[in-house]
Amino acid sequence: MKRSLGVFAVLIALGLAAPAGAQVQTGSILVRAADQQGAMMPGVTITISSPVLVAGTMTAVTDAGGIYRFPSLVPGTYSVKLELSGFQTINREAIVVLVGQTTPVDFAMNVASVAENITVTGASPTVDTTSANVNVNLSEQLIQGTPGGRDIWGLLEAKVPGLVMSRPDVGGTSGGLQGVFSARGTTSAQNTSFLNGINVGDPAAIGAAGFYYDFDAFDDIQVSTGAHDITVPTSGVFLNMITKTGGNKWNGASTFTWTGDSLQARNDHNPNLQKYGFRQNGNTSDFVSDINVTAGGPLVQNKLRFFGSFRDWRVHQNVPVQNSEVVLDQTNITSGLGNFTWQMSQNNRLTGFYSRQRYSKPNRLLNNASITVTDSTSDEEDMFDLLQGQWNSVIGKSFFVDARLGMNSILFPTYQNGGNQQSITDNATGIVYGNFPTNTVRNRDRYQANATGQYYVDQALGGRHELRFGFDNSHAVTKNENTRVDQVRTFYNSTLTPRAQNVEIYATPLIDLSALNVLAFFAQDSYSVKRLTLTAGLRWERLEGYLPEQSSPPSVFYPDIQRSFSEVRNLVLWHTAGPRASAIYDVTGDGKTAAKASYGRYYYVLSTGGGGVSNVNPNANYFTTYGWNDINGDLKFQPGEQTGAGVLTSGTTTSIDSNFSRPYTDEYSVGVDRELMANFKLSAVYTYRREKNLQASANPDNPYATTPTSAVDPGIDGVVGTGDDSTYNFFQRISAANRTLITNDPNVVQSYKGLEITLTKRLSNRWQMLAGYTGSKNRLSNVTVDTSPNFLINANGNITNAANADRPNQFKLTGMYILPWHDVIVSGNFRSQQGPPVTRQISRALAIGASQTINLEPLGNTRIGTLTTIDLRVGKLFKFNNRSLDISLDFDNLANADTVWGVRTLTPATAFTDPTTGTRATQQQFLSPTQILVPRTVVFRAAFKF
Repeated sequence: MKRSLGVFAVLIALGLAAPAGAQVQTGSILVRAADQQGAMMPGVTITISSPVLVAGTMTAVTDAGGIYRFPSLVPGTYSVKLELSGFQTINREAIVVLVGQTTPVDFAMNVASVAENITVTGASPTVDTTSANVNVNLSEQLIQGTPGGRDIWGLLEAKVPGLVMSRPDVGGTSGGLQGVFSARGTTSAQNTSFLNGINVGDPAAIGAAGFYYDFDAFDDIQVSTGAHDITVPTSGVFLNMITKTGGNKWNGASTFTWTGDSLQARNDHNPNLQKYGFRQNGNTSDFVSDINVTAGGPLVQNKLRFFGSFRDWRVHQNVPVQNSEVVLDQTNITSGLGNFTWQMSQNNRLTGFYSRQRYSKPNRLLNNASITVTDSTSDEEDMFDLLQGQWNSVIGKSFFVDARLGMNSILFPTYQNGGNQQSITDNATGIVYGNFPTNTVRNRDRYQANATGQYYVDQALGGRHELRFGFDNSHAVTKNENTRVDQVRTFYNSTLTPRAQNVEIYATPLIDLSALNVLAFFAQDSYSVKRLTLTAGLRWERLEGYLPEQSSPPSVFYPDIQRSFSEVRNLVLWHTAGPRASAIYDVTGDGKTAAKASYGRYYYVLSTGGGGVSNVNPNANYFTTYGWNDINGDLKFQPGEQTGAGVLTSGTTTSIDSNFSRPYTDEYSVGVDRELMANFKLSAVYTYRREKNLQASANPDNPYATTPTSAVDPGIDGVVGTGDDSTYNFFQRISAANRTLITNDPNVVQSYKGLEITLTKRLSNRWQMLAGYTGSKNRLSNVTVDTSPNFLINANGNITNAANADRPNQFKLTGMYILPWHDVIVSGNFRSQQGPPVTRQISRALAIGASQTINLEPLGNTRIGTLTTIDLRVGKLFKFNNRSLDISLDFDNLANADTVWGVRTLTPATAFTDPTTGTRATQQQFLSPTQILVPRTVVFRAAFKF
């Protein structure tokens, strides 16, 4: 630990001293000046101005090639002025800068006989002719002007073409609980989320957020899905979020939204739902409310600015769970943030940011609703702290500095709600009764320092060079305190006699720690000659997963095992170098058509404890699985009821392969961007991705029979003895040996092929739009390594994981129109996504150890229905003096669709109780509904700006 913090401190010092500059967390303007004959003009004075600039203006001079780039610009609208003695002074207004993008602006300078000052009209360019990055920007106008949930997950689901979300949201009713999302097939565990240039993802759950964002504090959001910038570590979705910094005048806003049971329709009265235990009127909201107040402006004019925000957000949703029960899933979030920006001088800017958030969710469903009852929910009471510092500096005409420090601190406890009940799982249905298996208090901290650099070379090798270089260093530590009722978890099968099957006996209480260090250095050259831009770079990384010094209290069932452990370093230690390259060609020479191609290799990042580090920790994972003879039939384990040879699972039985290497993604893409008309862009891109060298677990003892055993497959109806019966094979377990080896599957390939077509219209002429179609295929093939041969049965096919499931066809449309009649606003979302694939399965009890789930058909062989939703907003804007009031009504899920989006995949028929009649009957389980779309929801919204 001391060595890690020392390295971290050294890198902080380097970050504050190294010449550096970055664009990915900000934007830039690239000015090109030429004379009437097209010759590039050096020495032209450029002045940009905008209310978002703390100093109000910035000034520079074009280089020998007639070019100057203003880097690290806050997103907003700028004016650009060019001046040179003997030439007309040219002004151009309304140049839009977006986060993560370059806005190229070309000027033709004319000779002036007398002093002349002209203003050039024209829309801000929409095509970036310098980058192959595939992205969309969610501007504040789009975020605030269209319907949908007021969180990042609702935004992504409704707005971003090609993005797959694990659960649908209707009117913000899923708010307060993160969705898991992906694009281009890559697992969500490789997503990266930056807020103001700092990674704010959960270090123990990569791809998840470290806190719940303040919706009204967003200034701009870039969602990048491919051909990422060299500063982005992973191939998954890159969220690049920027918060507001305050303007040159004090202003503020307050927003209030509300919906409740009385503003919702009903869509769960279908008898087919009731027979599977759905209680009528059970999927509605008690209420959803959101109060957000923001304010910002200058503390010292042209020197110091402040932006602050306070939010009280409450989502109380009725969630149908099992046994015909409904849980009132309450989420109560209170948060505040402050952002200070100090313009130290014309060329130096400091920014400080702090946020604290309190999160309370007393009935958290840690499992899917399809396997949860009220008692097996958990009480979650979190606290999130986020601290950031940033320094931007312009050093001469060719050097730029952009360095950041960040600290994320997460307290994430989930307390059991089931009193002193043991946790017991029905293997026939997967339903967890009694308590959720564990009571856990989690502490997750990440410390980060990064700096990226940019140096411009006017002319070399026949063209202009933009050299970028820098580093990113992070240190993360996770601590988990785990306890269990009676230190056991039990399993039974409600369709068999006797019902009791297995018991797991744990060495809890356990207090385990794990840590992760990631250090990256990167360099890139962007070479431009005439219409062509070639970019090539390399990202080198050192990743280390290790176990800090730790200890746990004594164990009741294992009094003699070791409970204190020294630090263990280099459990996972990887050194990798990933190349990235792209080519962009300005086809028409006017900046309106760009052909693009790119290649990139992205190496997987790990969570704290990932890569097998937690698995080999004897202080984190220690239990024995026995058979269970429930002597008195009460389905409660008493010591002495365990039977047979116990199968031990622990860090002492798990090891990491000495040849374990880092999984990676190779991405190839080709595409074209075309400005169809002012502020309107068409993008088309084809992508091929392959994920290889994926992590896998093997059992070197291979305690299974080599010859398969046949058993009856009860068929889709789940009833033995009917016409759809058949047989399936499985491998019987013949030994309790249970070593686990963390390794790679050298043969498995996850592949993605997709065509994405996107239309983007900026807000102008009273309307804006973002629309996209994605046709794709996401498959898994050649799976050859797992801990049981039963898990290799039908393991290849369409990917079924909720977060990156294969969805061959998707279309999304969002937009807004301001009617010329009394400023009435109409906006909406339309979304149609082909349903995800599922696999019919069966839970098979084995002679030794726990039951195993076996695929009865190829992976993802069955597909559920298409999900189509329509959201509509109607509003009126009232203006008076410098204030405005926007009042609107959202009609989310306008058609009141009752689409089933969650189903059961186990085969055996099981009994369900119809809550409307009290009748209990055995029904087909496979494809039976577990979750349907929330009904039509009307949301009232009022936003006051002052």
